[in-house]
Amino acid sequence: MLNDLRIVEIGEGQAVQVAGVMLAALGADVLKIERPGGDPARGQARFANWNRGKRSLELDLVTAAGREGLEARLGAADVLLHQFTPSRAAALALDDASLRARFPQLVVCAVTGSPQGHPDVERSDDELLVAARFGALYENDGYRAGPIVWRFNAGHWGAAHLAVAGILARLVARIRSGRGGAAHTSIFQGYMSMLQLIWARNSRGPMPNNPPHPLGPRPIGQQLYQCQGGDWLQIMDPARQFDYANMPTMWEVLAEGVEIDTEEGKIEAFKRRPLESWLADLRAADIAAEPAYPLGEMLRHPEVLANGYAVAVDDPELGHTVQPNVPFHSDADLPPARRAPRLGEGGTDVWSPRPRAPSAGDQPEDMLEGVRVLDFGMFVAGPMGPSMMGDLGADVIKVEALSGDRIRFMHRYYQAAARSKRSIALDLTLPDAQPILKRLLQWADAVHHNMRFRGAAKLGLSEEGIRAHNPDVIFNYSSAYGQRGARGNWPGYDSIFNAIAGWEFENAGHGNKPMFNRPGTMDVATAMNCLVELMASLYARRTGQRGHTTQTSLLGVSAFTQGETLILPDGSLAETYHLTADQTGYSPYHRIFECRDGKWIAMAAHGAERQAAARAVFGTDDAGFAGAAAARDASELVAALEAAGVPCDHVTFEDAQNRFFDDPLNRELNLISALEQPQYGVVEQLGAYWCFDDVPVRFRRACPEIGEHTDEIMREIGYSDAEIADFRMRKVIG
Repeated sequence: MLNDLRIVEIGEGQAVQVAGVMLAALGADVLKIERPGGDPARGQARFANWNRGKRSLELDLVTAAGREGLEARLGAADVLLHQFTPSRAAALALDDASLRARFPQLVVCAVTGSPQGHPDVERSDDELLVAARFGALYENDGYRAGPIVWRFNAGHWGAAHLAVAGILARLVARIRSGRGGAAHTSIFQGYMSMLQLIWARNSRGPMPNNPPHPLGPRPIGQQLYQCQGGDWLQIMDPARQFDYANMPTMWEVLAEGVEIDTEEGKIEAFKRRPLESWLADLRAADIAAEPAYPLGEMLRHPEVLANGYAVAVDDPELGHTVQPNVPFHSDADLPPARRAPRLGEGGTDVWSPRPRAPSAGDQPEDMLEGVRVLDFGMFVAGPMGPSMMGDLGADVIKVEALSGDRIRFMHRYYQAAARSKRSIALDLTLPDAQPILKRLLQWADAVHHNMRFRGAAKLGLSEEGIRAHNPDVIFNYSSAYGQRGARGNWPGYDSIFNAIAGWEFENAGHGNKPMFNRPGTMDVATAMNCLVELMASLYARRTGQRGHTTQTSLLGVSAFTQGETLILPDGSLAETYHLTADQTGYSPYHRIFECRDGKWIAMAAHGAERQAAARAVFGTDDAGFAGAAAARDASELVAALEAAGVPCDHVTFEDAQNRFFDDPLNRELNLISALEQPQYGVVEQLGAYWCFDDVPVRFRRACPEIGEHTDEIMREIGYSDAEIADFRMRKVIG
C-alpha cells in the first residue's frame, strides 16, 4: 500500500518507533538510524516488537561522517521521522527551515514532548513528565487522594498514531503541490487525542461541564466483578437493561438466598460461581463480557491468534517469540511480519536518488481539501477517525438513523466523535432509501462503518453492497473482535478490551483489584487506527492504486498495546515495569512526590548519572526520597533538580481541565477549538493534534444536530426540493 515510500526514522522513544512499525507494516521502507553501539533497548521486548520490518543503520550524528551518511539518505527519502526538540534539530541542521532549503519534497515529522511553539517544547518527552504538566494525572481514578499516575502510555500511543496520520496527510497534499513540509505532533497532543471523550466545555445545554474531581479516593469498578476462585469479570451493558436474574447461573445463586437488588448483593453473587459459568451465560445473551487478564496474557487468546493479532517471530536476540502484531487487515498486498533487524542489517543498501519534481500546484488550504468521506459508524471506536479527517479539511458526512446515533445521549462522547462532520438523517431500513444511499456512495472517496456485519448487510453496507455502487471506493471498518475468528459478529466495548489487555490491572497498581479506565483509551486508539488505515488508503488511491478495503478491531488494537512484552521461547512473558501499589509511579526514581506546600512534582531520573544527582538533591538514598520531598516546597525542589540535570516537572492537578481551557496560550497555539452548536452553545474541545506550519488546522463545524445538513446534502447529490419534501413526508429522511 505504501511500497513507494522511503522513511528515515531517528529516535528511541515509543511514539517514533511505533509510528515507524506501522508505516513498515503498511509497506513503507523504514530505515532506522541507531547510535553507535545500537539502541540501548536492543534485546528487550519493546525493541523486538516496535522495530519489526525495518532496516538498521549505525550512524554517529555528532561526527561529520555520520551527518554525511544521513544527508545521503535524506536526499532520496520521502519522510524524516524523529524526536528531536527544535534546538537539538537545529544543532544537527535538521530544523524545518534547513531541511526545506535542502530537500523541498521531504516530509518531516518531529514527535516532541510538548507541541511546536509551546514554551515547554524543549522539556523532556518522558511519558510521566508530559502527563504531569499536561494535567492527565488529574483524570485517572485511584485508591488514594491526589494525582494518580497512568500505567497505560496514552500520550505515546496517541502520538504514534497522530504522527503516521499527519505524515500521510502531508504526503497526500504533496501529490498536489509537489512540496513536502512539516507534520509535527507531540506526546502532549497524544494526551489531547486520548482525553477528548472527557475534556470539553459547553456554554449551555443538557451536558453539564465536569465539576472538579473530589480530592479523595475514587476507584471505579463499573460492571466489574470478582468470581469464585479469584478471577475478575468485566461486563459492558451500556443501557444497563440486562437483568442478571435471567442468567441460569444466577438462578442457582438466588436459590441460595443472595439478593441482587443492590451492588453489594451483585458483588456477593458473582463470587459464588466461577468465571466460565458467568461468561457462558452472558455470551448466550449477547452481552459483551471478558475476563480481566494480566498484561500480555491476551497474546494467547484464541481470537487474537485466529486474527493474526499475535504472530510468531524468530527474533535474532530473543529467539522464537510470539509478538503483538500491527492490527491492519487489508485486501492490499501488505508485507508479512518481519523480525527486527540486527544492528546495521540492511542499512548499507542505498536508495537511488529521486528526481526533484517541479511544483505541481498550489499548497492546499487544508491538508485534506477535496477529500469526501461517508461515515456510517456509531459510538466512538471508528467514527472518531473520520472526525479527525474532518479536522484536516475533508468533507465528512455522518449518515445516521432518523433517531440519531445511539451515542448522542452520552453528549461528551458524541461531541468528540462528530466534530467536523455534516449530518444526513436517512432510514436505511426502507427500500426507498437505497437510491439515496447509491448517490451518497458514488459521491464518496472513502466509506467507513463500525456496524456488526450482519446488520450492515441488511442496510446495503456490506463490502459487496458498497462496491456495487462505487467499485473503487476506499472502504474501512472497525469491529470488536476482527473478522477472521469465530467472534466476527460479537459485541464489544472499550472497558472489556481494557480488561482483556491487562490495563485494568496495570492502572490499578501492584496488588490492587482491577479498576475501570474512564477515558475510553481502547475506543480512541481503535478510532485512530481507523484514521491511519483511511489515510494510507487515501494516499494509495491518490498514487494510482485501487480503492482498498482495510479493517481493524478493538481486539487487535488492544493486542497491539501489549508491545512492552511478548511470549518468550519458554512460554513465559517478557518482564516489563509496573505501577506501584500507591499509584505514584514505577520506582523511587520515576514517580511523583507530594511536597510540603501540598503540591506535587514528577521526576524521571533515568540512568546512573541522573540517579546519583537525584540522591544528591534529596540528600538521602532512594528509600528516603518521599520524606525528603515532603519537607520541601515544590518550586524549590523542581529548581534544585533542574539545576542538577534531573528531568522533572510540576504536576498540574486540581481542576486541570478548566485550567487547560482557560489558558490563553493554548488558544493561541490552536490547541482549543471553540465552535457554536445549536444545542450546546459554544462547545470548547481539545483542538489541533498536528502542526503543519504553512497549512493551519481549521475548525469549522461542531458536532451536528440530527439531520442538520440533510437538505443541503440531498441537493448536492442531485435531488430537487420537491423530491426532498416527498422523501421527508414518507419519513425516508429527517
